[in-house]
Amino acid sequence: MKKLTKYNEIALSLKDDIVSGKYQMGGLLPTEFELSAIYGASRQTVRSAIAELARQGFVSRTKKLGTRVESTVPQNMYLHRLNSINDLVQFSNLNKKVVQAVEQIVLDKQLAAELGLEPGLHALKVSTMRYGKAGDKLPIGWTDIYIVLTGMDLALLADRIKAKPDVLISSILEDEFNVTLKAVSQEIDSILVPTNLEAVLQTPSPASALKVIRRYIDIHDEVVEISVTLHPSGRFSLLLDAKREI
Repeated sequence: MKKLTKYNEIALSLKDDIVSGKYQMGGLLPTEFELSAIYGASRQTVRSAIAELARQGFVSRTKKLGTRVESTVPQNMYLHRLNSINDLVQFSNLNKKVVQAVEQIVLDKQLAAELGLEPGLHALKVSTMRYGKAGDKLPIGWTDIYIVLTGMDLALLADRIKAKPDVLISSILEDEFNVTLKAVSQEIDSILVPTNLEAVLQTPSPASALKVIRRYIDIHDEVVEISVTLHPSGRFSLLLDAKREI
């Protein structure tokens, strides 16, 4: 039998302590320094063990707060590989999307700054909850989508989105509103789940999340759609492949 690496041994030991209740839900694990002393291992090895626990959904890590116990059982993590716009369509087809709200808004200064747009723009905001598959009770993320294309009939678009809740909005724009997308830019950040979303995402307070902002750009180099998605820690993993140009 293959011998476990040191970080695997530490991860298994910590997992047993979490399951047994030694480290309780909502509590913090000892610091990296303390764990290094307990297990006689380097801080890097301890860090790798904690990363493995986070991958399985047992803990989450927040800067300046520490490592928090999130679950006594492993959580199902949804894994998504993104290389092209077609991958986004596939992502939409593979998981369940539930539309929560559709409304017309005017971008205020704070929201416009977050999206990288000018304040005062009219937009259609669509809020959705996503699940790994139909029947899942634990959501993998919350998404706010903003359609900001000048001259767009936002009321008509809202009706089409409500009629086709399982269809990717960018696909509706291309198929029914004569929009041709050529690129998607993406920003990724780590944040705390906003307090107003903790209940709907079924997270403890505080909880860390992966924040993904995608900007959909048409053939006229205009941003036509922006999506802001929050994935609670341990529920979603994004794979990005890069190749060297030769």
